[in-house]
Order: sequence, then C-alpha cells, then structure tokens
Amino acid sequence: MMKKLLVITTCLFLLFFMSCTSENRNNARAYVEGTITGNEIDFSEVKVVIKSDSKNVAETIPNTNGQFKLSGPLLSDSFSLVLSKKIKTFSASKEGCSLSTDSLEITIPIGTTYITFNEINLE
Repeated sequence: MMKKLLVITTCLFLLFFMSCTSENRNNARAYVEGTITGNEIDFSEVKVVIKSDSKNVAETIPNTNGQFKLSGPLLSDSFSLVLSKKIKTFSASKEGCSLSTDSLEITIPIGTTYITFNEINLE
C-alpha cells in the first residue's frame, strides 16, 4: 500500500512540473520595456498597450521620465505595441519591427517575446 501511494505521489508531482513548462503556448508571454520621448509630451496621457491576436493583453502609462515596462500573455505567435499618440521614430533591441500606416502601432517580429525600445519618439 505504501509503495502505491509513493508511486501515485511521484506521478502527480512529475505531472505538475511538466505542465508548467514555458514551451506550452498557454504560458508564452510578451515582455516590453522602453523609453518614450517627444516635445511637450505629458506622459500621463500616453497609454502603452501590448496587443496579441487583436486583443489588449497588457496596458500601462509611462513614468514621468517616459520609461515603461509591461508584460502580458501571447495569444498568438506575434504581438504589437500600441500607443495612444503617433510615433515619429523608434529604435529597438531587435530588428524587423515595423510601424503601422497610422503610426500608432509597432509590429514585433514573430518569435520575439522580449524587446527593449531604446527610444520611441512621439509627434
């Protein structure tokens, strides 16, 4: 009886840890940090959002220096960073990012889960 209990406990313990792996799409997250700049920008009025699979999964407002950090679950293989004000220019730690035609969204390349924006310059 004691051996059966030990085997069952061990199996449950292993199943628990196997279900917590980050390779599972349900556990994937996007991590974004950066600095926003611009002339006469009130950072308290700027909203920064991570959007995945057309849904907002994280949202923040930059601090008084324009710096921000946020993370949220990935609902698909890609995500984007959406701002409430138009983006003039940006520089990032990863290549392949692109600015949307309305200049409000930066598309992050597929496969990227962590990115730093050295500067996002707003109009």
